[in-house]
Amino acid sequence: MNETYDRELILVRLRLVDLIKSFFQSQPDAEKMSRWRGMFSALSKEQINPLFDTAVREFSALLKQKNLADLEKEYYDLFIDPFSECQVNTMASWYLDGRSFGQTLVSLRGFLGEAGLERMEGVVDSEDSLVMMLDIFASLIEEEKKTDSDASRNFQVRLLTEYLEPFSKMFSEAVEKNETAEFYITCCKLLRGYLDLEKGLVTVS
Repeated sequence: MNETYDRELILVRLRLVDLIKSFFQSQPDAEKMSRWRGMFSALSKEQINPLFDTAVREFSALLKQKNLADLEKEYYDLFIDPFSECQVNTMASWYLDGRSFGQTLVSLRGFLGEAGLERMEGVVDSEDSLVMMLDIFASLIEEEKKTDSDASRNFQVRLLTEYLEPFSKMFSEAVEKNETAEFYITCCKLLRGYLDLEKGLVTVS
């Protein structure tokens, strides 16, 4: 691959990370819905991988069926309301250790030290939360532009296989148990399809 292609691929990957992160970072709003519609209109014309492509089609259909109030309520019930019977935890330790702030978080902090990444000042989320792990992954992708790409890819593979993939499987299963979570079930399919795509990119080089 030439340098221009590599740079363009990195930009596409960063946009996809940002897109996936936008589902879980905060409640949907009108600006997000408009952005999602534009991006999924473009993505629906592409063939990326079977899992991701299926989720793109489902997501595009749901965006036509659901209004903003529907998505706001689903997000609130799943990720904000402490009294909701549907609430779903977004931290890896919860699933991999059976409790929040477990050994997975300790291990992930050690991983960040190895990778030379520091927690940004003012960030309050736990490092093993879904949004933070996606931020970490984006930082590792950025490192490909600055340092030895092989080292950066090795860290990306580890983050994918040791943290993001096992977490996303269990997280998706937790979301799927909620009958009211139609939209976020599809978001989880996109998350897993995206991680599968990334695993192929970083392990074949």
